[in-house]
Amino acid sequence: MKLLVDIGNSRVKWATLDGRVLGAQQAASYSGWTQDDWRRSLFSVPGIDDVIVASVSEAPSAALDSAAALAIGRRATFVATSEQAAGVRNAYGEPRLRGVDRWLAVIAGHSATRGDCCVADVGTATTFDAVTASGEHLGGFIIPGPGLMVHSLHGGTADLAGRSEASGSSGGAPLADNTRDAIERGCRLAVAALIDRGVADVEARLGTQAGLLLTGGAAAAVMPLLRSRATLVPDLVLRGLAVLAVAKPANYGGKPQSE
Repeated sequence: MKLLVDIGNSRVKWATLDGRVLGAQQAASYSGWTQDDWRRSLFSVPGIDDVIVASVSEAPSAALDSAAALAIGRRATFVATSEQAAGVRNAYGEPRLRGVDRWLAVIAGHSATRGDCCVADVGTATTFDAVTASGEHLGGFIIPGPGLMVHSLHGGTADLAGRSEASGSSGGAPLADNTRDAIERGCRLAVAALIDRGVADVEARLGTQAGLLLTGGAAAAVMPLLRSRATLVPDLVLRGLAVLAVAKPANYGGKPQSE
């Protein structure tokens, strides 16, 4: 049985893969975790004989690698972004400069839909990518996630943080009537609007309707604000890892990737 691990900028997600059956996703913030924390949290299920990892950060990757060696007697295997895999062709001229989490999300989206597809991962950062039914990756964009936008406004303005702390709630009204809701809802709406724009641009380019898959820790908060029809898939990156794990691709052996 394999353990699949997705290490993001602030959270780690993991699930077991038994043959072709992907288990339920678990997730946690790994800030401050020691090697023992990684071992206790991820290796509580008996029968794990391999660990396959997608990571965008080096420090937690090293801790997990050491934890795997202690827990199952072998090092973790890191997946790298490649020119092509699982029927998807990467649009990047230098594939390894593209975040492996984005690559795996597109692979999972293509595998699941087999049609023109957009994928948005809304977390610390928000990423958007598109892939055609034939497996051609069209590219994408990256912006701050809603939480990072809020943090930026609080840190870069003179008094918004104080006004936000003193604010109440708008009670779900279309437009906020207090500073806290104005900031938080505005940031979520900004992300939703850009995702909608991305979908519209892809559909205009292809002349067809494109499916939209959402993943990431803040995806559920953004989804109600979308005008595009979307499907929430919380474990999308792990599903991409599962596709590659079953196929046993040649691009294993990578290191943590940049966005």
